[in-house]
Amino acid sequence: MKQKPLPQQVNERIVQLESEIQHLQSELAVLRSQKLVDALLQADISLPRENHTVVRTEQGLTVKGTRLTLYYIMDSIKENNSLKNVRDIYELTDEEMLDILDYIHLHKEEVEKEYQEILQSAERNRKYWEEHNRELMKKTYQQRETVRAKLREWREQYHAENKP
Repeated sequence: MKQKPLPQQVNERIVQLESEIQHLQSELAVLRSQKLVDALLQADISLPRENHTVVRTEQGLTVKGTRLTLYYIMDSIKENNSLKNVRDIYELTDEEMLDILDYIHLHKEEVEKEYQEILQSAERNRKYWEEHNRELMKKTYQQRETVRAKLREWREQYHAENKP
């Protein structure tokens, strides 16, 4: 005759099974996402889906309710990160990731054009701040040398006054 498990054993088993279910659901969602993306890329057609994730803000195309732009996600994808890794890096849900990939695929030319504009703008900003900071660093080094010279002068004066 089978012995009835203790309440603690039942609770532990419930926790274990819930954990396994959560892991399997997550894995299933990733596989379904990948399958859908592969099908979209191969078919090169648009499937009627309502996109609740991608919105246009002052920053450009962003994930709704965040400051995360599609351009950051595109950078990560172009760096050969897996879709699962990109999703995990930015803490996106499977549905959000699907919406983002769907939007990029359906608006490929527009998104790519904006992406190139963002890259060019970022390069201009980098060059501007590099030049701006170069001038500031030059002034800082000059000030540092002035302070060092003054310290040497005071040190020599102090030693000259305190010689026995």
